[in-house]
Amino acid sequence: MARKAVKKAAKKAPAKKTSARKAPARKAAKKAAPAPSKPVKVTTPAGKTITASALLLAIADHNGVKKTEAKAFIEGYFDVVRAHVLKGVKVKIGDLGMILIRARKARMGRNPQTGEPVKIKASKKLAFRQSAVMKAAVMGR
Repeated sequence: MARKAVKKAAKKAPAKKTSARKAPARKAAKKAAPAPSKPVKVTTPAGKTITASALLLAIADHNGVKKTEAKAFIEGYFDVVRAHVLKGVKVKIGDLGMILIRARKARMGRNPQTGEPVKIKASKKLAFRQSAVMKAAVMGR
């Protein structure tokens, strides 16, 4: 009789599950609107090249930091990007584009003066691929 009571109690008690429980549902967090960035002041005329020191000065002015702090940050950023690119990693830079190394296969070329075939060795080239956002901005869309 004791066995029947134990069996009934075992049937009534729910078995414990050892599987992981689901996390409780989270409330959707409101996304904060990005802080409006102040417009960048461009002093170099179109078609001209901006020097590194002028670029650093513009970055320092835009972010409200000293030129030495901006220089340390930018040089560190370039070092990290350079290290990743040299390892063969594609580096995406925001809405600007992507920096990568492209492998070029060996191929046959032709000497334009003599017309004789010439072997061109395989090589690696540094490449920049613009993003769709940047392309649209350049195209004026």
